[in-house]
Amino acid sequence: MAFRAISIDDDPMAILMVQKLTEKSGRVDLVNTYTDPVLGAAGIILDDPDILFLDIEMPDFNGIQIMNALKKPPKIIVISSNPSYQQAALDLNAVAFLHKPLDEASLKGALDKIEKGE
Repeated sequence: MAFRAISIDDDPMAILMVQKLTEKSGRVDLVNTYTDPVLGAAGIILDDPDILFLDIEMPDFNGIQIMNALKKPPKIIVISSNPSYQQAALDLNAVAFLHKPLDEASLKGALDKIEKGE
């Protein structure tokens, strides 16, 4: 059974990479993507994903704010080019903090952690 997932990232190329790698993995059904973080935050409720792929640095509403606002968050995989947010994301129970550009091995490791219940 594939995990239901959404991606929130203001960079369309980063979303495209998530789409390609999740499709290739065969383990994730990416049901929606959002380049607007406010719409993405609403999409978490509407789409009810198992996994959220989340960027941190976005205009208006950043990934840390989104994580702080979630009462019952899905499993969160943060994908960011700024490592200074890594500890904050992990403190908010992100499953993994992956560096941009996303690669297949990093995604596999994060998905393995989710499957193992870590």
